[in-house]
Amino acid sequence: LLTVLNDPTAAAVNTVSITIVEGDWAKDIAAKIEAETNVTADELLTLWNDADYLASLKDRYAFITDEMFSDSVRIYLEGYLMPDTYIFYKETDAKSVTEKILDQTEIVFEKYKQQIADSRYSTHQIFTLASIVQYEASTEEDMKMIAGVFYNRLNIDMALQSSVTVCYAIDFEKQTDNWTACEVNNDFESPYNTYKYTGLPPGPIMNPGSAALDAVLNPTTSNYYYFMADVYGDGAVHYAETYQEHEANVQKYLR
Repeated sequence: LLTVLNDPTAAAVNTVSITIVEGDWAKDIAAKIEAETNVTADELLTLWNDADYLASLKDRYAFITDEMFSDSVRIYLEGYLMPDTYIFYKETDAKSVTEKILDQTEIVFEKYKQQIADSRYSTHQIFTLASIVQYEASTEEDMKMIAGVFYNRLNIDMALQSSVTVCYAIDFEKQTDNWTACEVNNDFESPYNTYKYTGLPPGPIMNPGSAALDAVLNPTTSNYYYFMADVYGDGAVHYAETYQEHEANVQKYLR
């Protein structure tokens, strides 16, 4: 075995390693795959928006539900492309690539399947909220805290007012966007804009990892309804129960 494993001529030279990171957009993932294989980004994005193809996979992947196929959803598989490192053949096809990723999503989904079934929210809603939490938080502790804040808002039909949903609505390039660009466009017309519309957006706004899913299923309970990150300092997230307390945090850390 050691002889074979140490033989460089036995290595698979026709494969590539591609890493999907937490927070990648579907279009980012498609571009990564296009750069390393013969499959184009357009082929992948077209397939990821093919309702008939995806519906045919329902028996194979339990997380695929009719709720994904809303007319308002930008990309049906946004949020369901599980972050991980994948090995693909350089010469392959869009379906093989897609189903390899979805196989990993199913593995993670199975871990949380019962918790999702026991929650008040659908699979699609859980993945959607997890995507927002993923975008908003950088640590697992803050993911759980922020998930709890969002549940507090949802429970009283209070708008989530998450600027990251505006980033997705406007389709800012993630290399150039920043929190101020999203904040100043909170009147942008889109069903994804959680300043204009209460409840969750039509679908996920990025692809969350396992930690974000865990956070929305096991949130930290609090009386907080507001939070903000010290983007000019150490990045710490500060929470508040009232708008007045939140404004004081904004004045202290962002002005």
